[in-house]
Amino acid sequence: MVEGLGSLYLLVAGDCNLTCSYCYADGGSYGRNNRSMTGETMQAALRKLLPRNGHVVISFFGGEPMLNFDLIRETVAFGNELGKELNAELVYALTTNGTVLEPDQVEFMQQHFSHITVSIDGGRASTNHSRKFRESDGDVYGRIIENLALLKEARIPYSLRGTVSEDHADELEAAVSHMTSLGAVCLRVEPAFQAAPWQPVNWRRLTEGMSRLNQESHRAFLGGKIPLLAGDLYKAATHRLRENRQLYPCVAGQGMLAVSTEGNVYPCNQFVAVDGACMGNVHQDGFPNERFNLIVERLKANTVDARPKCNRCSVRYVCGGECPVHSLLRSGDMSEPSAEHCALKVRLVRENNRFLDDVLAEADGMAKIENFLSGLQ
Repeated sequence: MVEGLGSLYLLVAGDCNLTCSYCYADGGSYGRNNRSMTGETMQAALRKLLPRNGHVVISFFGGEPMLNFDLIRETVAFGNELGKELNAELVYALTTNGTVLEPDQVEFMQQHFSHITVSIDGGRASTNHSRKFRESDGDVYGRIIENLALLKEARIPYSLRGTVSEDHADELEAAVSHMTSLGAVCLRVEPAFQAAPWQPVNWRRLTEGMSRLNQESHRAFLGGKIPLLAGDLYKAATHRLRENRQLYPCVAGQGMLAVSTEGNVYPCNQFVAVDGACMGNVHQDGFPNERFNLIVERLKANTVDARPKCNRCSVRYVCGGECPVHSLLRSGDMSEPSAEHCALKVRLVRENNRFLDDVLAEADGMAKIENFLSGLQ
């Protein structure tokens, strides 16, 4: 068991029915295989990793996890029983491309899932540009919209996650505007990662668009609404009011782990693409072992205070640094953030800090920010 584990990704399917132009997972195979996870591997993962008396979100991932929905059902049944043994609270989440959904699956989701994230990249043109069916032509966007309607009818809350490709950088705001109309409880939009840096002109377009979206979140705040894109403002506010220090961009390898289809364990779902990041296998005797602990310690040491390019940055405790996988694949060193990441985060954090200065100058400014933070918890 792994004490402190709060998020466990199970890559239940090593294949996908889509081919996305920016996919870092090679369609779910991660360049290794495209088999599905077995019940034996799933059970070994839960038995070896789940802590006693904990609260763990088990997230089904892939590939496209809906292609192995029988194992998802089996996992929930097994996990619920194991949770009782361990006195652990388990909740279940799903990340899906939104194109595979049957009525009986909707009913199961109603009963057992706490969170569903659906990937979509904006309107029909943007989504169909980057996301295509693997074995046939078709309207990927249209299929996603049909299935979102099923989720909405069943009153299942869902989030949307969009990826902005380099050649569509100037369409960021239009994509977010469209996604805002689709009934999600929250949005997340990220630039597509690639080993080679974006062309400077395209990164500038993305940065300007992100800045304007940041201003929109400020206007929503002033209007008494919770912005759908609230992540950057939330981090700035928690640092300002609650002295929260973001030492890492995430808890990969500490509070978070991922298990591949064959049972290999990694610090997160993105690390599965990195040769040498395997922490061991759940079928090994004695796992978790020395290698597991070594990788955990390396990630724990990779704080913004320890990173040479971060430790003098004035916004480091709001930023938390670049994704270690992205730094590693770009520079060969997970402590070496890219110049593009740093420029974008510095700009957004400083904009949010100036906005918070203005709010706090008002008599009821502190109460407004506290209300904002409590609304996101």
